[in-house]
Amino acid sequence: MDYKKILKVILDIGEEMIRSGAEIGRVEDSMYRLCRSYGFTRVNCWVISSNIQATVETPDGDIFTQIRHVPDGEMNFDRLDYLNNLSRKVCAETPDAPELRRRLLEVLDRPSQPKWVHYIAGILGGTGFAVFFNCDMMDSIVAVAASIIIVALGDLLGSRENNPLIFNAIISFIVEFFIILAVEMGLGHHAGNITVGVVMLMISGIGFTNGISNLLHRDTLSGIINLSRAVLGATGIAIGIALPILLLKGVM
Repeated sequence: MDYKKILKVILDIGEEMIRSGAEIGRVEDSMYRLCRSYGFTRVNCWVISSNIQATVETPDGDIFTQIRHVPDGEMNFDRLDYLNNLSRKVCAETPDAPELRRRLLEVLDRPSQPKWVHYIAGILGGTGFAVFFNCDMMDSIVAVAASIIIVALGDLLGSRENNPLIFNAIISFIVEFFIILAVEMGLGHHAGNITVGVVMLMISGIGFTNGISNLLHRDTLSGIINLSRAVLGATGIAIGIALPILLLKGVM
């Protein structure tokens, strides 16, 4: 066994799980199980949302340490499901390093969801919440357009801006400006209701939930990081919505 390469691929699996939206406890548990399945006599893993560290001792007495920075990724529960299944199969079969790498690449090379699915989901989510918050037919049409703008801007900025404060501020500013102008032109009637509905697409519910879960599982640092990102994102939304209202002299 090439233990160095095996440990490298195990860290790759952990990294992709985090980027796909896995809880920190799940990632850490998976890494411990993978390392022990390959016969490492001593395993120490430390995982947070932006970093993975692992120190292992091989049956021959060699000690290896590898550290990995984890960049931000897009939530992908389909990929996460396949990564979980891969972890279980690897624990049962313990393939060598090249085969382990091939299996991981097979999961990563799965075709992603088509763009139109993202737009349909965004329209259903944004418009559905708008209707929930008492929007009428004309308001719902504006909500559809605003939801499309949110998804399009998210795709455009996703690969360029990782700061949730700036990312959400830019999108919410443009969307709120559009909503106010649409209502002023008579295309809608209740700008506030539309805003409350479509803004739900931008709220980091998963990040906040994972942060609370991490704190309850005593992963304090990861919980603080996730909650901080969620608060920064919410602050960006508030700033982005407030600026058009102030610029247009409180049209709402």
